[in-house]
Amino acid sequence: MILRNRVMLVAGAALATGQIVQAQAPADRHPAYDAAVTDIPGIYPEATELKITASPDNRIFLGSARPFHEEITPEAVELKAWRGERSNCQLVVSTGYAQANLRVTSSPLRLGKHEIATSASMIRYTRAGQRITADVIGHENECKHAAGAHRAIWFEANVPQNAEPGVYRGTVTVTAPGCEPAVQEITLEVQPATLPAPEAWKMHLDLWQHPQSVARWHDVEAWSPAHFELLRPLMQRLAAAGQKCITCTLLDEAWNAQTYDWFPSMIHWVKGRDGVMRYDYSILDKWIHFMHDEIGIREQISCYSMLPWHLSIKYYDEATGEMAIAKAEPGTPAFEALWAPFLRDFHKHMQDKGWAEKTCIAIDERPDRMVREAMRLVKENAPSFRIASAVDKPSELTREVYNISPVITHAGTVLGDLLRERKAAGKVTTFYVCMHPLVPNTYTTSAPAEAEWLGFFAAANHLDGFLRWAYNSWNRNPLQTTDFGNWTTGDCFLVYPGNRSSIRFERLRDGIEEYEKIRLLRERAKESPEAAAIVDSMNSRLAAIFTVERSSQYYIHAQDVKNARAIVDETLTALNALQEAPAEPMP
Repeated sequence: MILRNRVMLVAGAALATGQIVQAQAPADRHPAYDAAVTDIPGIYPEATELKITASPDNRIFLGSARPFHEEITPEAVELKAWRGERSNCQLVVSTGYAQANLRVTSSPLRLGKHEIATSASMIRYTRAGQRITADVIGHENECKHAAGAHRAIWFEANVPQNAEPGVYRGTVTVTAPGCEPAVQEITLEVQPATLPAPEAWKMHLDLWQHPQSVARWHDVEAWSPAHFELLRPLMQRLAAAGQKCITCTLLDEAWNAQTYDWFPSMIHWVKGRDGVMRYDYSILDKWIHFMHDEIGIREQISCYSMLPWHLSIKYYDEATGEMAIAKAEPGTPAFEALWAPFLRDFHKHMQDKGWAEKTCIAIDERPDRMVREAMRLVKENAPSFRIASAVDKPSELTREVYNISPVITHAGTVLGDLLRERKAAGKVTTFYVCMHPLVPNTYTTSAPAEAEWLGFFAAANHLDGFLRWAYNSWNRNPLQTTDFGNWTTGDCFLVYPGNRSSIRFERLRDGIEEYEKIRLLRERAKESPEAAAIVDSMNSRLAAIFTVERSSQYYIHAQDVKNARAIVDETLTALNALQEAPAEPMP
């Protein structure tokens, strides 16, 4: 990715030699940062009551007065959701005295005899650069509480697809010894429209997975049954966000050891005594079977890469009994001699498995001359395979590559006629963010609305989806800090060990749901000329907000998201009103 490519990091000497970084301690002994045991000056030292308020778009930092920097009169949280949608909100509670036991509970949301189950849990703090931020959505609903500190709370309701439309009401209650309970009223309007299950969503979501991080954190053998069971809930969470791609590695460290954990090859390359290379696909097969058949991520198998940054592969040499390295520059006979036999063998293997049509040779930020060589060899030796490429900005190859993803600041160059041409050819066009730009992004210091803004941007510009390089490339201990190397804090992962989600991942998922809602509303344009006019109005209003030029402006994203949600709501209401209007009598 842009900028990220220019920083070469090695996470310790072990990575430099291609060895796995061993676990520091089993998962239950990894320390977590706990703001509750850090006494800070009280913001309201004279107060004894609990204070609670909704704060959906504030990034909560330890020691900051926000959102209690002014007198607040709690009001009902008013949420809206389609049937099948996940609705959520960040709440914040504060008190002037340390509390040994702060506890949160939520009631079901009720409409007459109808109920929607809810949950409320504590959001844990972790370090982000020089600040301490609330980002880790924990599993617990109680905690210790420091004097004057804020504790963020995550409220969530998954609306059933058969829910009765209407306004549901419930509460979130926070209690602590010696204090009157703090009660936050919640209303949720379930709208008369249905979002399908995530496996039916169309947005092309590509968040790269890192299985080795999970093995290291939990101190289990990679690819063991225990490893897969630990991967299962984390990958189910990803699938429930509409993920479309399985991240696979053809060789060791395609990105030059830029992560804390090793990124090993899922294929074991062996050069026989006869000089012929053989390929053991057993680990790759386990991983794809798990993700494809058990988790349900089935659209694309992304294989990194014929063009690693180091342009080499490691293999076991039977003649010497040692590991060796073969380096080959694209465009040379050595490159063709290395990759053509592999592609033929790999293609046959994936055909036998029934996966060949889904397989992409994935490329990350490589020059056009290299990509052309890779494309030629793939076409000649593995004709069912396609090319997926993340690029800084589109080039003359943009029309040819099956799946192209430019950084958001250059996404404008694939819009308009070129995008329509690619769609007509059945090609996929997405965009990405990484260490660039600073906004909008999904860092632990980013405003929460920025993550949701990304989904609206994709929808407004008719892009097929979104790519980000790291779902779970954890540092040594994400529960203590989200910093790693030269990356912007939080750049390397969106979720936390122990299958803990984050505010930024959930808001990203919110944006994906909005993308799907916009897609479904667009499909209704064919109902009538009046419906088409309503949808056209929605399209033009969204396109005016979510532009490349506006994307990098500070402090606009929360209001943009509010405005866009209102546009989607108004469009749904107008389309439904058309359906309900009585037909005019025949003359």
